[in-house]
Amino acid sequence: MRIAARKDFPRIIEILAKAFDSNPSVTWVVKNDKKRPARVRALAAYSVKTAARRKGVYLSDNGHGIALCYRYNAKKEWITDFWNQAILVSKCIGLRNIFKVLQRERYTKSMRPKSGDYLYFWYYGVEPGHNGNGDAKDIKDEIFTMADKLALPVYLETSVEKNRRVYVRYGFEVYAQWFVKDQQITLYFLRRNPDKLKK
Repeated sequence: MRIAARKDFPRIIEILAKAFDSNPSVTWVVKNDKKRPARVRALAAYSVKTAARRKGVYLSDNGHGIALCYRYNAKKEWITDFWNQAILVSKCIGLRNIFKVLQRERYTKSMRPKSGDYLYFWYYGVEPGHNGNGDAKDIKDEIFTMADKLALPVYLETSVEKNRRVYVRYGFEVYAQWFVKDQQITLYFLRRNPDKLKK
């Protein structure tokens, strides 16, 4: 696994966009109209840009597995962040959805440590057709090794039941869940403590 270079971003954005297309949380955020594929891609691009500024875009050695994971208290570039969020609202979310998206963001952030001193495992996946090649395991193992060396917990959220089961198998615990009534989805909050804290 390596930190992705800028030349890798278009490929990573395409992998993410494919993964996002069927994700219930993404469906909840993205404005649903004839421009939906472009809107999903805009969300993927925003995610990669945000993680890249925090040195948190990773690519597996053979280029088929990706992860967005960064230390949450990393320095934030407020002007750049604000501009990218404005673009996201325009190209992806739409003005009508912005208040419910902001409400969800506030709630999810409130469920994590106030210190911000943790790794945030934002997205993780493998290009379609390449599951079972070991990419996901390699990325997961290296992220966990990094967390253990830093003695930091890893936090994430998922609304996909299959993913929840996989993360629990990886050693995460579900410490909270939120049923989003208007979308009929459950958002699971998961945490993995570093090995140094488990001993």
